[in-house]
Order: sequence, then structure tokens, then C-alpha cells
Amino acid sequence: MTQLSNIARSSFDGLDLNDIVIFTRVVQHGSFTAAAKMFAKSPSYMSKHVTQLENALALTLLHRSTHRVFLTDAGSVLFEHCVRILAELDAAKADASGLGSELIGNLRIHTTPGVGQGLVVPAIIDFNIEYPAVKVELTVSVNSVSLMERGVDVVVGSRYFDTDESFHSGLFERKLGPAPYAICAAPSYFARCGMPCKPLDLQHHNCLVHMTQKRDPKVWHIKAGDEKIGIPVDGTFHSNLEGAILVAALQGTGIVRLPFYSVAKEIQSGELVSIFDGNVISDRVIKAFYPKSRFVPKKVRAFLAILESKLKARMHDCVKSNFAS
Repeated sequence: MTQLSNIARSSFDGLDLNDIVIFTRVVQHGSFTAAAKMFAKSPSYMSKHVTQLENALALTLLHRSTHRVFLTDAGSVLFEHCVRILAELDAAKADASGLGSELIGNLRIHTTPGVGQGLVVPAIIDFNIEYPAVKVELTVSVNSVSLMERGVDVVVGSRYFDTDESFHSGLFERKLGPAPYAICAAPSYFARCGMPCKPLDLQHHNCLVHMTQKRDPKVWHIKAGDEKIGIPVDGTFHSNLEGAILVAALQGTGIVRLPFYSVAKEIQSGELVSIFDGNVISDRVIKAFYPKSRFVPKKVRAFLAILESKLKARMHDCVKSNFAS
């Protein structure tokens, strides 16, 4: 990321580039204190530069409190432009330096737990092998983050995006591919409770529910002949953590409905057995989001290429296992 440790008089139309950088970092880190640590400066130093920017623009950009800062309407508009400006400066610097494939610096990625563990982490491992000079910082949470405010380079999400407005309009989105589901359970569960012969039989089984799945997580949609039906399910274990549901399934507790990338290895190894192959309905997709810019950083392009390759390989495995919808 662009950082200026000393005040360089890089002004244009009364604006100082250092003030712009500091304003952007203060917003991304959420406070003058947190941003000051990054610059090894004092909070008053950071505040002085933001005040200089406000004076130059004759605008109030931030509402200040003891522990947090909050953008004004004018500040929000300027901040969106500043993020793009600094991203383009980073990309221009990298291109001008002729770094080519020898990428350096930091790559900050955010994702949600399921797609993170099943797809993003394996892609990061491949990326580290190919580009060892790049330090990758990964954050994972069940909630969406504001890429703009966290200083993240790329966000990877898997969900029903048509009704999701949690991503900022200032971001570019790239669809990586579909995310089909599998319905599956451990062989020990089927040996003990029997295997459903038709979709409606699921109503009589212990179905483990991943609570954060969009729409109604207790209604599983399956094709039955020419019909598409929603089947109400329930069971003894509900969780907002996908990994917990998977562990319970592996121990033979019940039947799960999870994205293919979360269970592909277990199905291939025989630890889980999939049912209703090719008939599980999902309009869930995997997308990447990053700041809009004419110059997309090479590190972002390189990582997304590896992530897409990893996804295509998983989709190939998915088709071979015959549980893709």
C-alpha cells in the first residue's frame, strides 16, 4: 500500500498527497490511534494532516470521537475516490518498476469461513509457492466487510448475490463460477438410519442445518423429475458455523446440505456419501470484489487467476463425483 513517512510537498490545487494518504488510512483503520501506529507517528500528527485536507477542501470529512472516526457524506465521497487513487498509484509503481512475475509486497484478502477453508486457503498456498515474496494476510468472518474501510485488496464471497446489497458500489465484481451443493452423510449414518430413496424422505431424517445459508436454511430445494420442490427439513443440530456441521456429519450424526467445495474431498475419500446427485438446486455463485481502477494490481490479478484455476479443478472433481447441479 502507498505510505508516506515524511511530509513530501506533493501538492496539486492546494491538496497534499500525504494528507490524502493519511486521511485514507485513518478511515481504513477506524481511528487516529490505530493509523498512527502504522505510520509510527502520533495521533496528533495524523489529525493535523486530516485537518489540513479539510481546510484545503473547505469541507468536514470526519466526525471524531475518543476511539472512532466516522465519515461525513462529503468524506464518504472523497474516501471512495482516494482508495481508487492510491490503488492506481500502487499499480502504476509496480508496472513502472517492471516487477513482472516477481511480485512483492502484501496481499490482503477477506473471505467467509466456508469458501475460505474450502477454496481460498488452498489457492493462497499455491500463490505463496509461485510468489514467495508476497506476504498474504487473510481475514475470515461470517459477516461481509467493507473492503474500502478495511484496506483489503480483494474479498471472496459465496452466496446468493442477487439480493445481497452488502458490497460497496465502488467495487468491481468478478464472477469466478457457480457453487453447487451436495446433500450427503457418513456411511455410518446411512447404515443406521437407511438412505432416503426420494427427496421427500428427507423429512423423516435427522438433517443438520447450516443456519447462515440464505433464504430458508430449513428448506432444501431438489429436482424431482420435472419438478423443483422445496423440502422442509429439521434435525438435532443447527449451527452458524459450516465447519461444525461438517464435523457432525463426518461423525454420523445426520444428513447435511453444504457447498461442494466444503465436502468434495470427503465425498471422494468415501467419508461422506452424496445422494440425489445432479438434482440439488443452487443458484449460489462465487465472486471476487476489489476496488474499481484502470490498473488492477498484478498481485490481485495473479491471485484471482490461481483462485479460478483452483475452482475449475474442484468443479472437475465435482462433475467426476456426479453431485454437481
